[in-house]
Amino acid sequence: ISSGLCFLLGIHFPLRGPDYHSLWATQQGADQVAAGKEIAAPALPPAKAGMDEKIEIARHPDGGASSTAHAALAAARQNGKAVRVADRLSDPHPIIAGWLANRREAIAMGRLVYDNWPNRPVRGAPFTPIERRRLRILDTLFKALEAEKIVVAETDRHGPVARCGQDEITFQLRPRLKEVRQLLTAEERPWHGSGKQYRRELVETDVLVFEIKRWLPGDLPRVWQDGRKGMIEDRVGDILATLLAAFPMMAAAREEAEERQRLRETEERRRQILAQELKLDRDRFRCFLEQAGRWREAELARDFLMALRTAIPDSSLEIGGRPAAEWLEWAQAHVQAHDPLTQNSSAVFQSIAEVTERTYCDR
Repeated sequence: ISSGLCFLLGIHFPLRGPDYHSLWATQQGADQVAAGKEIAAPALPPAKAGMDEKIEIARHPDGGASSTAHAALAAARQNGKAVRVADRLSDPHPIIAGWLANRREAIAMGRLVYDNWPNRPVRGAPFTPIERRRLRILDTLFKALEAEKIVVAETDRHGPVARCGQDEITFQLRPRLKEVRQLLTAEERPWHGSGKQYRRELVETDVLVFEIKRWLPGDLPRVWQDGRKGMIEDRVGDILATLLAAFPMMAAAREEAEERQRLRETEERRRQILAQELKLDRDRFRCFLEQAGRWREAELARDFLMALRTAIPDSSLEIGGRPAAEWLEWAQAHVQAHDPLTQNSSAVFQSIAEVTERTYCDR
């Protein structure tokens, strides 16, 4: 049981980390037992109000999958065929056959092969028993997937991937690694710190772990391994059912995501169109105000021109090389051109109708 679950349920539990007082108390208790003395056990704190004395914790049979995923798994198990891993590898799947051929070639040529699990190149050697187990399991799974119209291929890192339509699931079957200390050889000691006698190294165990390398909808299980519940060979049917259940759920999730994206894009286009319409409306009213301003300016200029005519009694008076009458005609022509109502009042709205989103680019 995890400390997090204990915390949620209000169950007292020891703190993590090196508790030296607890270690001292443990040693003291061991001494008391050895001396035949009774050990005084401290009382646990009282339970929270409303907390039951008995709490039953049960693991979900499908690793906590949702009800939808549970139903999909049940349907996949019911509709699927029984899967059995053969004791010998015969008529291997093309991908498995390619791996076998590459290893034979590496052994014949003395070439290094890349070991994915310790993440290092090693000398090509015959497959170990755990590797042959892995090949038999994958061969069975590949053939079972293709029997269900699922395409099996390799990724660019030579890992298997299952594809159905637009969706794909990358997975791997690998030995579980453990860290061990290896005694340094005489050649290795100069490359390590002084006084260091060991180096840490990852080594393979006999435990196989099947892991799906991506998120699955509905909290479908993603990891299986050898253990008390059985070997991976006994779980291939569950793995196959999970993959078959995952693809329709992935397709539905992808289609829902695409629909949400389509709705977002539609809403964004609607907002953009509305913003463009609002800007165009503001720009047209801006043009209307400019026309009104020109009309006001023309009225002011017309009144000023009339005052000038009154103030200049002699229109033949030469000003700047031109007679005053010519200057007055020049001003009259510009006033007429500046006034938007001089020729046709409908031209005002025609100019407003010709405004586009590019007419005013200053904002």
